[in-house]
Amino acid sequence: MRASIAVAHLLAAGFVATTLGGCGTPVRTLPGLARTLPLVVVSKGLGGVLRGSIRIDQLQGSYLVSRGTFSCSGTYTLSRVDTRMYVPILCNDGRKGTADVLNGQSFMSGSGSLTMADGSTGKFLFGEDTKKFQGDTIAQ
Repeated sequence: MRASIAVAHLLAAGFVATTLGGCGTPVRTLPGLARTLPLVVVSKGLGGVLRGSIRIDQLQGSYLVSRGTFSCSGTYTLSRVDTRMYVPILCNDGRKGTADVLNGQSFMSGSGSLTMADGSTGKFLFGEDTKKFQGDTIAQ
């Protein structure tokens, strides 16, 4: 009996609602466990197609995309749950920007656009939505 109560408390404490943002169904992770989702970015200003992943842990998300030695990354807190959120971008060549993220209903996929401080723009997909990526474009 004590063991089952301890497990129940662990699960209750560990199922922290985390997402890339969203008011619907939250992503649930146990302490120490994270979810990783594929990410693809298409931007002429960033040199074409960049691939990588998003990592979602209890209260923080992070991502990294790259093409050769060029990369862009960022971290963000998951303190709010929104279907739309803005995430900072920092590239290893010093460029900075912002991603406008639109989460899907499951919060395990979505899309968005990015704008860099130098005026470069692009689009991205993550999670299951990366299946919409075709060649070097993002299907509508």
